[in-house]
Amino acid sequence: MREALSVNELSILFSNLSKGCEKQYKKEEAELFGKLSEFYGKKASGPDKHGLEDLEKMTRKDIDEYPEAKQKVLEESDRGAMRALVWSEKVSKIVSSIISRYLKSGNSILETTNIHVCEICGFVYLGDEPPEVCPVCKVPKFKIAKVRR
Repeated sequence: MREALSVNELSILFSNLSKGCEKQYKKEEAELFGKLSEFYGKKASGPDKHGLEDLEKMTRKDIDEYPEAKQKVLEESDRGAMRALVWSEKVSKIVSSIISRYLKSGNSILETTNIHVCEICGFVYLGDEPPEVCPVCKVPKFKIAKVRR
């Protein structure tokens, strides 16, 4: 049996549900999930028990499992699922690379640059300005949100 979700995990879950509702033009539901996300986010006392090393291991495990998942999707001839897997694999590799660089260099890789995340596929970009088009899902620049400077 899985342990209960932490307040950080609940905040993230509700944030994702809010974004999903927003994309489906369900404004009221998106706002309610957003409020729940904020509520649990304020209750969070700090990072979860998992550190970056754990996140790097989990991301690498995901990357290792993509070939098997792609094979199953090919057998089902599901183009939508294949697109999602391709995007997810690309983003997982980018995130893994950034985590690895961060573990080697620490905060120095983030001190003088912005962090941007594509709201559609999760592509992460470190730099002053995001690319004109997301290299993963091809949406325009305005869908790539600045997260931190």
